[in-house]
Amino acid sequence: MFESDKRSPLERLKKGLYSRNAKESEAPRHDIHIGRSNVSESWDAPNGTEGPADDKPIEVTPERRYAYKIAFICSALFLVAAFAIAAYTFFGGGNYISVENVDIQVEGPSSVAGGEPLSIDVSVANKNQTDIDLVDLVVEFPQGTKDPSNPAKDLSRIRVSLGDIGSQSVVQKPFSALMFGREGEVRDIKLTAEYRTADSNAIFFKEKIYHVTISSSPVLVLVDALDKVLGGEAFDVTITVSSNTTAPVKDVLLSLDYPFGFSVISSDPQATYGDNVWRIGDLAPGSKRMIKLRATATGQDGEDRTVHASVGIQSAGNEREIATTIITQDHTFTIEKPFLGLDLALDGQRGDLAADAGRTVHADVIWTNNSGTQITNARITAKLGGSALDKNSVSVDNGGFYDSLTNTITWEAGRTAGLDTIAPGDDGRVGFSVASTQSAPNQSRSAIDPVITIAVSVSGSRTDEAGTPQSINTAVSRSIKLLSNLGISSRAVYSQGPFKNSGPVPPKVDQATTYTIVWTVTNTSNTITGAKVTATLPPYVAWTGNISPTGADISYDQKGGTIVWNIGEVPRNADIGSGAKQVAFQISLKPSANQAGTVPELVGQASVSGTDVFTGAAAKNAAGSLSTRISTDLLYKAGDEIVQK
Repeated sequence: MFESDKRSPLERLKKGLYSRNAKESEAPRHDIHIGRSNVSESWDAPNGTEGPADDKPIEVTPERRYAYKIAFICSALFLVAAFAIAAYTFFGGGNYISVENVDIQVEGPSSVAGGEPLSIDVSVANKNQTDIDLVDLVVEFPQGTKDPSNPAKDLSRIRVSLGDIGSQSVVQKPFSALMFGREGEVRDIKLTAEYRTADSNAIFFKEKIYHVTISSSPVLVLVDALDKVLGGEAFDVTITVSSNTTAPVKDVLLSLDYPFGFSVISSDPQATYGDNVWRIGDLAPGSKRMIKLRATATGQDGEDRTVHASVGIQSAGNEREIATTIITQDHTFTIEKPFLGLDLALDGQRGDLAADAGRTVHADVIWTNNSGTQITNARITAKLGGSALDKNSVSVDNGGFYDSLTNTITWEAGRTAGLDTIAPGDDGRVGFSVASTQSAPNQSRSAIDPVITIAVSVSGSRTDEAGTPQSINTAVSRSIKLLSNLGISSRAVYSQGPFKNSGPVPPKVDQATTYTIVWTVTNTSNTITGAKVTATLPPYVAWTGNISPTGADISYDQKGGTIVWNIGEVPRNADIGSGAKQVAFQISLKPSANQAGTVPELVGQASVSGTDVFTGAAAKNAAGSLSTRISTDLLYKAGDEIVQK
C-alpha cells in the first residue's frame, strides 16, 4: 500500500491544497429541491381518547411508601443534628472562643462624694472552653479625674496587663480615682478587655460602661450682692469658695461670667487672668477663699442682670479654662435707674480703655435727670489716680478746675452752664483730657500694671412728690490701662554669633554664603502670653537647620518659606540682659546671575504678637527685613553687601 493511501482524506486534501502539482476536479452543481412529507399537523388520539392509549397510572405499593417515609425522616434528623453541632461549635462549644463568654464585672459604689477617693474592683472572666491570651484591661476615666496618690496629676487612661486567662478563670484588679463634678452628675468609666487567641494575630475586645453619680460637691461657692442696684453706681460683690470635703482639692479655678453693662472697678485679690478668672490653687479641707469686687452695672430701668460663677479643676492645656466644672452659682440683680444718671466715656468708649503709654485720652462726663422733678445745685467731681497718671497733662473744659494736690477736677453750679437747674429729662456733659507717663516716676523700669483711674460723682438736690427735700448722689468709675510695649529687634551677622559661617563676603553668584540671624524680643510693663515671631525667607535663601539655643521652639515650613518662633510668656520689664527672649538661626544665600550687583534680602519683616495679660488686648510689633548689608557685624565694610559675579 502506498504511503498516500494510508493518509486520511483530510490529510490528502491538505497536501493537495499546498501542492504545486495539485489538480482540482470540479464537482457538478445540483439544484436544491424542497421535499415535503405527508405528516399530520395535529394529534390524532386513537379511539377518540386524549393521550396514548396505553398510558396507565403508576401504582406505588404500601411497602415502598413506608420506605420513602423512613428515608425522609432520617434525612431530617441528620440535618437537625448537623445544625445543632454547628451551633454548639459556633456559640461556645469545642475550642471556639466567643466574645459573649468574656465578661467584665465591676464591684464598687454607685455614687461618691466629689473629691473623695473612688475604689472599684474590676474582674475579667473567661467562660470559654479554651484560654484567652495576652489580656489587657484598659480603664478610661472622665475628664478632670485625678490620681489619688498624686492629686495634682490627671488620671485619664490606665492600661494593665492581665496576662493569659485560662478557661473558666477570673482575674481581678483594683483601681482608685478622685472624681469631680456637679452634685447629681453621672460620670462614666469605660472598661475594655483586649485579648488574643491561639493561632491568630487579631485583637478582640469586650467593653463595659460603669456609671458613678457625684453625690455631693467637694467645693461650695456663694455669690453675695445686692438684689437691686442703681444703674451706674458702684456696689460690692463677694464670692466665697469653700471646701466641702475631707480631702484637699487641687488646682481649683474660679471663673466669673459678667452680664452686659457690668464693669469691674477693683478686685481683692486681683484676678489671675484678665478681670474674671482667679486661680484658687489647692483648697485644704475646711478652708475658704473670698474674692471681693467693686463694680458698676448699667442698663434700662427694671432690667435683670446675672453674674455666673463657675468653680472647677484647672485645665492642663489652657490655664485660663476649667477642665471639669465642680459647681456653679448665679446671682441675679435688678437695675434701678438713678434720679440723676451719670456716665463716663473715654475717647467715645463707655467702658474701660486700653491705651498706649503717653497717649492723650479725652473723657466726657455725661449726666441726665431721670426724675420727674428738677434737680438744682449740681456739682461734679472727677478724682484721678493710678501709677501712670501724668499730672502735667490734665486739661479741663467747661469751666472746671483741676487741683493737682488732690488730683481732683471740679465743676460747680454757677461756674459751669447747665448745673444750676436740671429740668426733668435734660442732659449735658463736661470734659477733660489726660495722658499717661512713659514710665513710672523716679524709676528706671516700667511700673507694674500701669493704670490711670477716674472716679466721677455728681450730687444735687431735688424735692420728692411729698415736698421733702432730698439729696442725691451718683457715681461711676473707669480706668485707662496702659498696653505693654512688646518689642522686637532683628539683625544679621557673619563673623559673630553662635555659628561658624562660611562662603564669600561679599557674596558671589552661584556660591553659597551663610549668615546668622538674631531675633531679640523685649517687653515693658505687663506680662505677655502666647508670644510668637513670624517671618519668611526668599526663595533663593535656604534654611540650614542650625538654631541656638538648641531647645528653642522654632520651626521652618519649606513650602511657604515661613519661620515661626513660639516664645510663650514674656515677663514684664524683659530687656536685653534681663529677661529678654533671644534666638539665633543660620541661613544660606546662593545668589543667581541676575542678582549680580544687587543687595538681596536675607529674611523678610519679623512680626511679633501676643496677649497683654493686664489689659486683655493684643500686643504686636514688627522689625524690618534684613539684607546682605550686615552693618551690625563688627567686620562689615562698605561693599560687602553687593553680589559679585
